[in-house]
Amino acid sequence: MTKHWSSDPYFVEALDKYTTMRENGRKTLELDLEAIEDVISNGDGPAYRLLEAMVGIQETEGYEGCRGAPRVLLATLERLSEISKKS
Repeated sequence: MTKHWSSDPYFVEALDKYTTMRENGRKTLELDLEAIEDVISNGDGPAYRLLEAMVGIQETEGYEGCRGAPRVLLATLERLSEISKKS
């Protein structure tokens, strides 16, 4: 069985940051596509982390409507924004 996303700091911390930004009125994220392309295919990069989390959501929440999927996606967007800021 796949690790549940809610026990992974990668997603939990990013979702907390995203939530704080929204609560503070932030409406946009900026993404540096070149910076993202440099890391997106890494074995432990955002694409594969997201895939693993979504598989876990399907396994554990499929009967409840996969409610974690939007949260994991928003957390991943926050991580992509962080990657963009580093470049």
